[in-house]
Amino acid sequence: MQSSGPLSKPRPFYGWSVVAALLVFSTMAVGLAGPNVGLFIAPMSRELGWSPLTFGWAQFARMEAVIIAGPVIGRLIDRYGSRVLVGVAALVTSGLVISLAFIHTEWHLMAVFVITGLFGMGRVADVYVSPPVARWFVRRRSRAMGIALAGTPIGIVVFYPLSQLLIDRIGWRDTWFVLGIAGLVVVVPLALAVLRRAPEDVGLLPDGDMPAFTEEAAAAAVAEPGHPWTRAQAVRTPAFWLMVAGFSSFTFGWSTFTIFRVPHFVERGLDPTLVAFAIAADAVVAVAASVLLGWRLERIPPRFGMLFGLSGLAVCGVGLIFVDNIPLLFIANIGYGFGFQTGHVAQNVMWASYFGRANLGSIRGLALPLTVGLGATAFPIVGAIRDAAGVYTPAWVLAIAGVALSAALLVNVRPPTPPHP
Repeated sequence: MQSSGPLSKPRPFYGWSVVAALLVFSTMAVGLAGPNVGLFIAPMSRELGWSPLTFGWAQFARMEAVIIAGPVIGRLIDRYGSRVLVGVAALVTSGLVISLAFIHTEWHLMAVFVITGLFGMGRVADVYVSPPVARWFVRRRSRAMGIALAGTPIGIVVFYPLSQLLIDRIGWRDTWFVLGIAGLVVVVPLALAVLRRAPEDVGLLPDGDMPAFTEEAAAAAVAEPGHPWTRAQAVRTPAFWLMVAGFSSFTFGWSTFTIFRVPHFVERGLDPTLVAFAIAADAVVAVAASVLLGWRLERIPPRFGMLFGLSGLAVCGVGLIFVDNIPLLFIANIGYGFGFQTGHVAQNVMWASYFGRANLGSIRGLALPLTVGLGATAFPIVGAIRDAAGVYTPAWVLAIAGVALSAALLVNVRPPTPPHP
C-alpha cells in the first residue's frame, strides 16, 4: 500500500523504481545490442576480412527478427508484465554477446543478431520500456517516459568511450566478452527484483495516487482521459496509419545515421578515439533533451516534439555530408543525439497519449513490424551504397529525404475520434 494510515508519511511511489530499473536496462542494451556495434565494424572487418555490408545485413536481420517477435512480446507484456521477459532477454543476449569473443564466420554474426532480435533486443525502448511506463503513469507519463528513455543516450555516454578504450587496450574480442558479463551481472537480477506489471498488482494506482475505498472510485481513479483503445479499434483510425508511415520514415532516417557514421568519420580522417568521445558528447545532449522534453510534453502536443527531433536529424545529415574537421564532427553528432532522442521520447508519448495504457503493448507490438520494416532496410542500403560508391554521402542525402517525409506526415496527425458505442 502507498501508506499505512491517514497520518503516516507517504512512501516514494514504486513506479519510480520501475522507471529506474528500465533506465538501467535500456542503458545496458546499448552495449549489448545497440548502436555500440558501430565501434566494432572497423576492427572486426580488418581481422576477419568482412565488408561494412556484412554488418548492414546483420543489423537488418536483427530488425526483421524484432518485426516477427514484436507483436508476441507486446501481447505478453500486456498480460504478464516485463519482469520475466526482460530477465530472459538479458540472459540470452548476454550469453550471445560473450560468444562474439570467439567469432570467425559471418553466419555466427548473423545468428547472434537474429536471436537477439527475436528477444526484442533491437528495440528495447519500444518493446520493453514504453508499455510498462505507460501503465505506471498517466498524469506524469511524459516525464517518466523521458527519464526511462534516457537510458539509450546514457548508454552511449558510457559504452562508446568505454568500448573504444577496451578495444584499444584488450582487443575487440575481449571487449565483447566483458560487455556480455556485465549484462549478466547487472540486468538479469535487477529485472527480477524490481520490475512489476502494473501498480494495481501491488495495491497502488498510477502516478502514486492514494488507493480509493470503493470499487467504483478505484475504477474512476485508474481511468485515464480518452477512450481505452483496443488493437482492433486502433487499426481502423487514420491516426494509426499516419503514425505508422511517419515513424517508419523517422526510423529510416536515424537508422541510416546510427552505426555507419562511425566508420564514415574515420574514413574522413578523424581519430577513432575522438569520434567515440564526440558521440558520447552528443549523448549528453540527448540525456538532457530526454528529461527536459518529458516535462515539456505535458504542456504541448507530442507531434510538435517530433518536429524538433526531426530538425535535429536534418542537421546531423548535413553535417555528415560536409564533415572534415572537429567542429563539424561535433555538430553532426549533437544533431543526431538531440534529434533521435527528442523524436524517440515524443514518439512513445504520442502512442500512449493517443491510444491509452490498457492495450498499448499490443498496439505497439502491431505497429512495430510496420515502422521497423522500412527503417531496417537502411542498414543494408547504406552498406550497399558504401560498397558501390566508395563513400557514404549518397546515403546521407537519402536519409535527409526520409526525415523530411516524416515531418510532412506527422505534423498532420490528430488524436483519433473514439468509435461510437
